[in-house]
Amino acid sequence: MALARQTIEFKACDGITLRGWFYPQVEKSACVIMTHGLGGVRHYWLPNFADRFQQAGYNVLLYDNRNWGDSDGLPRQESNPTLQQADYYDAFNFATSFPSVDETRVVYWGTSFSGGNVLYAAAVDKRIKAAIVQCPAVSGETRSLAFKDRIPGILKERARITAGSEAERVPLIAEDLEAAQSGTTTAMFPGVHAYEQVRGSYDCGGRWENSVTIQTQLYMLAFEGQSMVHRISPTPLLMVIPGNDILVTTTSQMATYEKAREPKQLLYLDGAGHFDIYSGHWFEQNIKGQIEFLEKWLGSS
Repeated sequence: MALARQTIEFKACDGITLRGWFYPQVEKSACVIMTHGLGGVRHYWLPNFADRFQQAGYNVLLYDNRNWGDSDGLPRQESNPTLQQADYYDAFNFATSFPSVDETRVVYWGTSFSGGNVLYAAAVDKRIKAAIVQCPAVSGETRSLAFKDRIPGILKERARITAGSEAERVPLIAEDLEAAQSGTTTAMFPGVHAYEQVRGSYDCGGRWENSVTIQTQLYMLAFEGQSMVHRISPTPLLMVIPGNDILVTTTSQMATYEKAREPKQLLYLDGAGHFDIYSGHWFEQNIKGQIEFLEKWLGSS
C-alpha cells in the first residue's frame, strides 16, 4: 500500500515559496519532479500521473509553478519561463533532502509549457538521471506570427505596468461553449477542444482562475525550447508526442525530437490531441510508456 502524500513547501533561490505534494517511498528510490503547464495547477490531471509513478516505486515531487495555484509569486497568473526553469533546480535540491530520495536518480518531468521548461532545465542540469516531456512547447515562432497584431499592445502595456497599473489578463479558454464555437473569444486557447478539456480545472480542488497575464504572451514569443534540446544528451530523454496536436503542432514537436541527440526515445500517440493524453485510454498508453522508460533507465526502486 502506497504511503500517503505529504503537503510540502520549499523556497526558490529568490525567496519565493512554492507549494505542492510529496509522494514518498519507504526505501531509498528514484524521484520524479513534476509541475503543470501554462495556465494549469497541480490538482488537475497530474495527480493521476503522480499516483502511478508512486505505485511503480518512485518518489514524486509535484508542485504549483510560481504565481499559480498555491505557490506564491506576483503577478498572479503569469508564467515566466526563465524563472520556472530555474525553479526545477531548487525543486531538485528540496527533493533530495528527503531520506527516501536517491539523489543520483532524479527525473525532470514536464507537460506542455512545463515540458518546454524541462527542455531548458535538463539541458543545463546534469545532476538528473533522465527527462520526460509530453506535448512540449518547443518554439514561439508560430505564435509570434499569430500574435503579430497584438504585439504592439503587449509591449505598450509594459509602460502602464511601470506606471503602477495592475498587469492585465486575457482568458485562458473561452468563456463558454458558444464563444469557443464562434471563434469570437480573445482566449489564449480559443478552440472547442481546449474549452471542453480545460474547464474541468474549475472543479479540480486547486486555486484556478480562467486567466493569464498579457505579459505571459510576450514571454511565449521568445521561447525556443527546440534550440536547447540537443544539449540534453547524454541524459536520456523521452518525448511523448500526440499525433493530432494543433495547440503545439505535432510537426513542430517531431522536428524538435529530430534535433535531440541520443539517448532519446519517442512515444507517439497517433490520433491524440494536445489534451487527450491526460485521461482515458490515451493516458493509459502514455503512462505505460513513461513507466517503461523509467524502468529502463532508473529501475523500479
